[in-house]
Amino acid sequence: MLRKILIFIPMLFGFLMGGIAFMSPDIIGGILGVSADNSAGRGAISGDFGAFFLTGAGASALALFKGKSNLLLIPICLFGLTIIGRLFELTSSGGGNGAMQPIIIELVLVTMLLTAYKLSEKEA
Repeated sequence: MLRKILIFIPMLFGFLMGGIAFMSPDIIGGILGVSADNSAGRGAISGDFGAFFLTGAGASALALFKGKSNLLLIPICLFGLTIIGRLFELTSSGGGNGAMQPIIIELVLVTMLLTAYKLSEKEA
């Protein structure tokens, strides 16, 4: 049961963020601190962030509902690489307002997914 909850929360987060990215790129841009003043930029925000979040959510859903626990490695890698990129930017240019909040959220999501993955290994 704990494993399922640990997968469900990041999955739901991914579907919500991916849905917002597709339907309202200006809103997701504001949430993530990215802006675009033309259709190409809004399209990049919608497509890139939408794909990022929906890929992680879809892999989590398959892990949760089809028992494909190895697919948890996809969102773990996505969020983990994002953390590395954010930390690199933080060390190279310093942290501004709100720089730590997404890192903390992503660390929590990765921790949840890694724990679920480890629990899946024990159940197998």
